[in-house]
Amino acid sequence: MRGWLLLPTRARPCLRRQWLARRWLSSHAHVEYVSVPCASNGSVTLSLHNVSRQSPSAPLVIYLPPFSAPASGAPASISPGWLSRYPTAVINYRWRSEAESEESLTWPNAIHDTLFGYSWIVEHLAPSNHARRDIYVYGSYLGAGLATSLALTESHSHQAMAVRGLVAYNGIYNWTTFLPDHPIHRTKGQTIFEAFFRTQESQGPMFRFLEDQIPDLFRDPSRLFDTFASPSLFFHNPGMLVPTEFGSSALSSAIDELAGDESPDDSAPPSLLTQIPFKTPRKGYLAFPPRQSTLKIPSTLLLYDATPVSTTPSTTRRRRRKKDVGPGNSFKTQAEELAALMRRSVEKLELKERQKWDDEFHGWEDEPRSRVQNIDIGVEDDAGGIEMGEAGQALAHEWLADRIGLGTASVY
Repeated sequence: MRGWLLLPTRARPCLRRQWLARRWLSSHAHVEYVSVPCASNGSVTLSLHNVSRQSPSAPLVIYLPPFSAPASGAPASISPGWLSRYPTAVINYRWRSEAESEESLTWPNAIHDTLFGYSWIVEHLAPSNHARRDIYVYGSYLGAGLATSLALTESHSHQAMAVRGLVAYNGIYNWTTFLPDHPIHRTKGQTIFEAFFRTQESQGPMFRFLEDQIPDLFRDPSRLFDTFASPSLFFHNPGMLVPTEFGSSALSSAIDELAGDESPDDSAPPSLLTQIPFKTPRKGYLAFPPRQSTLKIPSTLLLYDATPVSTTPSTTRRRRRKKDVGPGNSFKTQAEELAALMRRSVEKLELKERQKWDDEFHGWEDEPRSRVQNIDIGVEDDAGGIEMGEAGQALAHEWLADRIGLGTASVY
């Protein structure tokens, strides 16, 4: 084995947590650990599951866990059980609030860790004979957004080792949807804040948990607009102004500042109102991947849990007035928006360009939906933990096995 492995060891006992069901842990893997320097910001730990026991050209899975590595101690040598058949590299990214760590590990630290880890993987796990090696990326919750950004920006079709596919579960792909000004909250006859708080009623507990973590994870609202944090924004501009606080409207903040600005001093710095337009920017589509790049929209499977539907009388009455109710913000709407944007890119950019030179271009009408799939895997049992239940695992395993070519044998 190459000399870069710092802590070769047999699999350590998996660190059990209340929210992680036993059946999803890969407990019989051969695990090796690598510490990858991240410039001046410490290092990120990679956990390599069965990598040294597989062919150097075997397809590799990169796993981004649902949440950050612990603040102290070695990361748990855990990967989902349905990945146990494949060599898997776990990037144990660090994404924590300042209260949890002495060093600043809020955004964008997580994407820096991810990219440093990915660069190391491509450099050290590529076949020595320059043969092709496909990479598939899987992530859930916070890891799903990171996995999506990685897949969209490292899917170079002509590179021997690059991302070919993405599986994401219950991800947040556009963090700006949590801001009151976002159009997803707008409902006829309601103010911005009435609509904003109404959408919270349709969110499940894990979705609300992620929302509660936003100030600690990002510190500043402007960071929600980072395309690597909100990969849906690779495909369109935000169509909204950046607020000064997470729970405030950008325009309302400007008006409040104007009302309280009584200084006649012309030398004083301009108020917020003079720095931003009154008119909200129009949402517009962006060309992604860039036309001159070798990037290609990867094969994608977006999975999400359905939100439990309340049957209270007030909720029942609201469901009857569907035309007055917006889509709300949920894991479902997050996946649907991203899937629609990726399919649009395949149709409007990739296939349209292919028509210009492919004389036998036909039968591609279903390609966008075939390449980018989003599936509701139903309401999961709360006792099952935060990882996918058996239905989701089976779908993900079958999808991955079809592309890697290992068949569709049992997940376990």
